[in-house]
Amino acid sequence: MKHRLAIVAATLTLTLAANANAAPGNVAAGKLVYLHQCSGCHSNLPGMDRFGPTLAGVYGRKAGTAPLHRYSAAMKASKVVWNATTLNGFLTNPHAYMPGTIMPYSGLKSPTMRANVIAYLKSISPHKTP
Repeated sequence: MKHRLAIVAATLTLTLAANANAAPGNVAAGKLVYLHQCSGCHSNLPGMDRFGPTLAGVYGRKAGTAPLHRYSAAMKASKVVWNATTLNGFLTNPHAYMPGTIMPYSGLKSPTMRANVIAYLKSISPHKTP
């Protein structure tokens, strides 16, 4: 039994590592990043806010405008529209990108993981413009 558990753990570790290091813009790898880094606070379903607003439809949406969600003054006042560039900047270091944000997250340091999660967010958004 211990041997079987070790094999399962090793397989899972290799799978996660392979997906985390996938080519930039990999939607499947981005979904894994979302599940491990974002889903604790953000839903990926329309209209289903958690502590943070839903990320369904975030790509192409103006920052601070998801209905029924409480945003910081900084987020509401920003003129940011979420796209690959703005999401990359925000996800790198939310507090440096948008001083005054209340998002309790220090950032996603891996450029590949950011590119992948951005590809996933784009895939679950109706606004697919660059």
